Amino acid sequence: MKEKSIRDNHKIANFLMGNKAPIILIILCIAASLISPVFLTSRNLINVLRQVAVSSVLGIGYTLVMTSGNLDLSVGSMLGMLGVIMGLLSVRGLPFGLVLVIGMAFGALCGFLNGFIGMKLKLPLFIVTLAQGQVYKGVCFLLSNNSPVNGLQDQFKWIGQGYVFHIPVPIYITLFCCLIMSVLLGNTRFGRQVIATGGNREAALVSGINVSRLTIFVYMIVGMFVSVAAMIMNGRAFSAQPTAGTGMEMDAIAAVVIGGTSMSGGNPNVVGTIFGCVIVGVISNILNLTGVDSNWQHVVKGLMILTAVALDTISSRMITARMIKR
Repeated sequence: MKEKSIRDNHKIANFLMGNKAPIILIILCIAASLISPVFLTSRNLINVLRQVAVSSVLGIGYTLVMTSGNLDLSVGSMLGMLGVIMGLLSVRGLPFGLVLVIGMAFGALCGFLNGFIGMKLKLPLFIVTLAQGQVYKGVCFLLSNNSPVNGLQDQFKWIGQGYVFHIPVPIYITLFCCLIMSVLLGNTRFGRQVIATGGNREAALVSGINVSRLTIFVYMIVGMFVSVAAMIMNGRAFSAQPTAGTGMEMDAIAAVVIGGTSMSGGNPNVVGTIFGCVIVGVISNILNLTGVDSNWQHVVKGLMILTAVALDTISSRMITARMIKR
């Protein structure tokens, strides 16, 4: 009887740890509906989903890099730079499709530089991306001359502010990106190699995985997701703001960790990342609806990251302890 009780407790703990993001979101939505009657209106909920689209796409890409056991601290500055590049190309009259292709190519190039420098010089990637983030920020302000780029093509506005069947276009883009990443990580050899590398780098090397090349490809894909996020951001503001991505790497980390992807790597949860982004968005929305100073949002995000990391560490210890007992 005692062993059965222990097994039941383990099952409950596993369920709670594996689904912490949806559970937290449900609790938050109930609390928000009690705090403000406006929260559960369809208009407000759609606005929340549209507002988190940029961080969601960014978080989906970040799920890949964190699954590989790495971090990328350049994505915020990269987003601002790619947005400015696409804005300048749009203003110069290039076809919209070509603007997007060039933007994604630049995103892949930035990711390539991040991964290549780290792998070839054998430097910690979080240091490399931290430094590269400063480079991207500087290039962004040089290209924009410290000013927003206005006069974008109308297609940008449709992507950021348009609707299809009464649902904002950014939501469709987010779901499409989520589908791509889910298939990539769950149904491809590349995805399995990323998970294996994040789970145990030494074992991946011994099994014949080219970890350096794999890591470079991971960062290139992340760069392309950043370019999609920059495209949505440009559309929302209908201009390219050089400060658009400031601090968004923290939003990405918060969403991914809250969503259940392990910071130690090898355990992705793409759908959980979406829930994590919505959680961050709902908290911001609650603070706005109740008139709380927006500066408190930074405090809340920091506490959320600490809590999520603590939960991730606790769950990892529980799993390790259980394996040792077996």
